[in-house]
Formats: sequence, structure tokens, C-alpha cells
Amino acid sequence: MTGYEKNILCIASGFLFTSLIFAQQKEHKIVFDFTKGDTASFATMVRHAKNIMNMTGNAKLEIVCHGPGLDLLVKDKTTVQKEIEELQGKFNVVFAACEVTMRRRGIDKSQLLSQAIIVPAAILEISSTEQEGWSYLKAGYNP
Repeated sequence: MTGYEKNILCIASGFLFTSLIFAQQKEHKIVFDFTKGDTASFATMVRHAKNIMNMTGNAKLEIVCHGPGLDLLVKDKTTVQKEIEELQGKFNVVFAACEVTMRRRGIDKSQLLSQAIIVPAAILEISSTEQEGWSYLKAGYNP
């Protein structure tokens, strides 16, 4: 290998290494649209959130719950309270409850997990985050 070829290889290797470092440091911002009210979907949602946070370490996640998906945040209906506490406490994952759904279903704030925030309308919350450059993902278990 000539000196010129070695220099090209060295530069290419450096570029590849630098690209990999920057790819790992990229901050992902993801808003999840969560509308499923079954326990399999609850488990899938928290598994996805854990995986993302463990892989990136710095992602920003917001899980917006409305319709039947609000049950993810209702104390008497959720099956993943411990996981939600961990995700919110360790990674600052935001769990948002739709106020429109709460009113329609007669759910009071006292019935929600303490980690939940309330947003006026799920659709507007999702739209706002997308306008701020967040990625949109529809979440839930689909057999």
C-alpha cells in the first residue's frame, strides 16, 4: 500500500468513526399517539420507550394517551405503573393525558397516575410537537 493509499484509508476511517459518534449523539424527539386500551399494548408501549431510551440515552419522548389509550394512565386500569414511574423518573419521559377524553369518559385527575400531565386535546398536542420537529409514531400492539 502506498503512502497516498494509507492517507486515504486513514481519512476514510476517521470520517466513518466521527459519523458513528455523531449518529449516537443525535437527539431523537418522538411523540407517540397512543389509543389502545389493552394490556398487551400497554406492555408494548413501555417496552418501546425503554428500548429507545436504553439505546439513545438522550431521546425526548412524549406518549400522548387518548381514547381507550387513556387507560394506560388510569390508576385502576394500568398494568404498567412501575414501568411508567421508572421511565418518567429515570429518563423524564412525558406521559400526557387528553383532557377531552377525560371529560368524555368522566375521569378525574385524581384517577390518573401522578406521572401524568394533562393536555387540553391530544390531537393538538401531537400536532404542536410535530410542528416543533418531533417524529410521530402511532403506538400499540398490533397482532
